[in-house]
Amino acid sequence: ENGKQHYLDASIAFKRAVLNCIKYLSQFGFTEEQVYLLLSCCPCEGRISGIVDVPNAVATLAIPLAIFDRDVRPPNNIESLANGISVVKTNVCISEQGGAVPNDPRLST
Repeated sequence: ENGKQHYLDASIAFKRAVLNCIKYLSQFGFTEEQVYLLLSCCPCEGRISGIVDVPNAVATLAIPLAIFDRDVRPPNNIESLANGISVVKTNVCISEQGGAVPNDPRLST
């Protein structure tokens, strides 16, 4: 926050998650004040997602899509979502050989 590293501070991570959510949802025609009020009364769920990536803590905020009258999900292509960030490779976890082969003989049929 403000260019300063906060060592594993989960409260700062959660605060940043909420502020990023407010900024993201304001792209859909809502004012930041409206999004703030929406988040204060909707059944959103905040989680501490990662605390092992020293020195960073990661928090996420999940909000139900059913409360919106339009699709507010991120776009399918990562390139438009990450403006200004270069993406080296996409789909690196997709197997080219058709999937993992089980190593345990009890799993093969």
